[in-house]
Amino acid sequence: MSKEWSVTLNTGAKIPAFGLGTWMSQPGEVGAAVEAALKAGYKHIDCAHIYGNEVEIGQSLQKCFKEGVVKREDIFITSKLWNTEHAFEDVEPACALTLKNLQLDYLDLYLIHWPQMLKKGCSVMNLSDDEKLGYDADRFAKTWEGMEGVAEKGLAKAIGISNCTITKTENLLKTAKIVPAVNQVECHPYFQQQKLKEYCDSKGITFEAYSPLGNPGRPMKGEDDPNPLE
Repeated sequence: MSKEWSVTLNTGAKIPAFGLGTWMSQPGEVGAAVEAALKAGYKHIDCAHIYGNEVEIGQSLQKCFKEGVVKREDIFITSKLWNTEHAFEDVEPACALTLKNLQLDYLDLYLIHWPQMLKKGCSVMNLSDDEKLGYDADRFAKTWEGMEGVAEKGLAKAIGISNCTITKTENLLKTAKIVPAVNQVECHPYFQQQKLKEYCDSKGITFEAYSPLGNPGRPMKGEDDPNPLE
């Protein structure tokens, strides 16, 4: 995959324009997928703690490094802070756990997965109302402060947000010392988010699409919604 297919972040770093997503990749399959992608020329692997497969991904990364398939400095690894770890004091330990699982010294990009917070220790399955703490601008600002600490310590070369609307991003920028490098959101032919893209562009925030060919597995998919993959 050509190095020309990249986008320059507001940090000056280049993020490959195409990446392998690892959401819904099953144990016993995701490692082989990552290995195959790297051998095929992919330079960007998108991960998240909540996907539950970072240990296997880490094993495949190390295998590829040792076999000379790629060098660490030649690939771009993204991961994400889960909703239960939004407290300021939980951000760095969460990032450290992801690094341990992926067997890496640093991430190229670390994102806040969602602006909504969940009660620490809760499971995503069968959430009770008191576990859904939701979005609060001041609380989210403190989470971002923790993310800035991760960046300052070199655990992540760039930090960003995910699934954030214009309003939530505007609220964050009021207090942020570091402007998010990326806002990763769902975007495809049936959900183009043009206004959000224009806003991110105006703030120097790279607009990154996940599920660019459609998201047939999204929780609120309607029965009659078109599937661009078909």
